[in-house]
Amino acid sequence: MDFIIILKKYLNEAGLSAYLTIGNALFLIYLGIERFNYLFLRIKTVSPEAWNEINKKILQRDYNSVLQICNMTKDSPQIEVIKAGLMSLDSGREAMKSALGAALVNITKNCEKKVNLIGLIASVATLLGLLGTITGLISTFKAIEVADAASKAAKLSSGISEAMYSTAAGLSVGVAAMVVHALITTKIEEITNEAQYTGYTFATLVEKSERGED
Repeated sequence: MDFIIILKKYLNEAGLSAYLTIGNALFLIYLGIERFNYLFLRIKTVSPEAWNEINKKILQRDYNSVLQICNMTKDSPQIEVIKAGLMSLDSGREAMKSALGAALVNITKNCEKKVNLIGLIASVATLLGLLGTITGLISTFKAIEVADAASKAAKLSSGISEAMYSTAAGLSVGVAAMVVHALITTKIEEITNEAQYTGYTFATLVEKSERGED
């Protein structure tokens, strides 16, 4: 109940910038949940046991077994890279490297989808807080022109409240967006680094298998 009362007071005091800031906050919540679900829950990593088995089968040039192992793991960028390499093996070394690079680009694109919007929210929310601060100060200065002391006090209070509420709300949403953006970009870097390492390891193992090395 206290939150509802504070929210109503904020909407009454802060004016248009309040509604825009709340809109930004709701959009941030939607984007944050969607990206966290994809990056932290949906995407899976290859288990050490499966990875060791894949390495062994590649060195043995048993690519059908590698593909079977890959088909057992869904929603894994590492598996996506390995599959891309497997499908291009018959086309030559350069084609394989191109396929691995294309897979990495696709993984990065899927991970970074909508992330730039979260960064935009951080900037916009802060600017909306500044906008509310300015409009509140304008209302405060206008109140100085009022002759009646009682009206002047009420308008001064309203203008100052609008400025303070807008600043606090804008900064709160902006800081939250920056934190969400930092967490997501860190996870994206971790995922893409793993995918790049997988591509490098796959190419190295294929070269070793062709030379007959263990």
